[in-house]
Amino acid sequence: MDVSRVYVKSEGFVEKAIGAEKVLVPLTDNVANMNQVYNLNEVASFIYDNIDGEKTIDEVQKALVSNYEVTQEEALNDITYFINDMVNRGVLFAKQ
Repeated sequence: MDVSRVYVKSEGFVEKAIGAEKVLVPLTDNVANMNQVYNLNEVASFIYDNIDGEKTIDEVQKALVSNYEVTQEEALNDITYFINDMVNRGVLFAKQ
């Protein structure tokens, strides 16, 4: 994964925090589609919250390493998996 890349969140989702976790619900014509709800665990929520359209993957990786007991490699693996999954679902996309 290109660690200098920046990702942004799709505007087609609403989010709700439940403790350290988060739920993402897609909107279709401003109506929540409850059949495709995405539950993010604590680490996925942290990654999602740090993707703000400004931070690079490298910056998100450093934040993850400083907040959790993971190595640089583990952090990048988690971020790569999460971003690839969320891009495939239309939740995130690469900033142009």
